Amino acid sequence: MASLHALVYQSQATRPLETADLDALLLDARVNNQLANVTGTLIYGGQRFVQYLEGARADVEHVYARIARARQHRELEILEQGSLDARRLQRWHMGFAEAPQSLVQQLSQAQWQRDLPWLEDETASSPGLKHLLSFWNDHAVAMR
Repeated sequence: MASLHALVYQSQATRPLETADLDALLLDARVNNQLANVTGTLIYGGQRFVQYLEGARADVEHVYARIARARQHRELEILEQGSLDARRLQRWHMGFAEAPQSLVQQLSQAQWQRDLPWLEDETASSPGLKHLLSFWNDHAVAMR
């Protein structure tokens, strides 16, 4: 079995994303990440993205390479990456710092918020998870 790898990056949206853009991004990422056996979370807020990915190193690197080619964002910066002893997320989710605008966004947000309490205890054992949760805590004012 391949060892697990985690990677977290941040980026800036190239333009404000409409509801349909975010729905398409969410569905596309969910399908592609599932096919690659990569789990994690993408948080969008204030025209910024922070994403945490985990899986086999080659799979995570493949997904990140696809993400780096996407035109919806720029200024990609890997914040942290490294080995992981176990997955922290069993699926891939998307969370929204502002209130979700569609049913698909609301469902993804609900899944993310169900996992959130469990992740807060895992920040010391997972590269990059602290960055993701810090972004969420700083930007998710609409959810409080």
